[in-house]
Amino acid sequence: MKIFISILAISLFYSFADAQQPSQVKYFADKTQSSITYAMNHPLHAWEGVSREINSVILTDANKNVITQAAVSVKISSFDSQNANRDSHCIEVTEAIKYPNISFASTSVKQNGNILEITGKLTFHGITKEITLTAERKTINNQVQISGSFSVNMTDYNIDPPSLMAMKTDNEIKLMFSLVY
Repeated sequence: MKIFISILAISLFYSFADAQQPSQVKYFADKTQSSITYAMNHPLHAWEGVSREINSVILTDANKNVITQAAVSVKISSFDSQNANRDSHCIEVTEAIKYPNISFASTSVKQNGNILEITGKLTFHGITKEITLTAERKTINNQVQISGSFSVNMTDYNIDPPSLMAMKTDNEIKLMFSLVY
């Protein structure tokens, strides 16, 4: 009988504790309004590639006031730089057949007004590294928009910067994002 009462008490405690937790709501990015852009430089020119094929989700409180988690994934092959040869070479250099996605999953989200400091794990070319980025959060017409940018070095992810006319591109890739939920 004591075991039964103990189990009942523990069950009631956890039920009450769950009721006290703020409810978390999951929101998915609107692909028609969201984009991720990369920018690269070569001694002869600079270019950008854009993808709207983004899979992303955030967890917030019921009022969309506090973001607690975020995750993003994008296929490398979905980026369009307006040059099919360059896009094909990007797929080749990043081994996108073997490592098709770039993904990010937050481990911490700190919110100070409209500024978010997001720490998480970025996986690119089969390598996962922890990064921290800053983003701006806006709420317009009950939609949350998160935008920002950060840079990665290709060599940190075991990618040899591509070359054209025996000149390599810069090692740095700048990534800019605008995600609407």
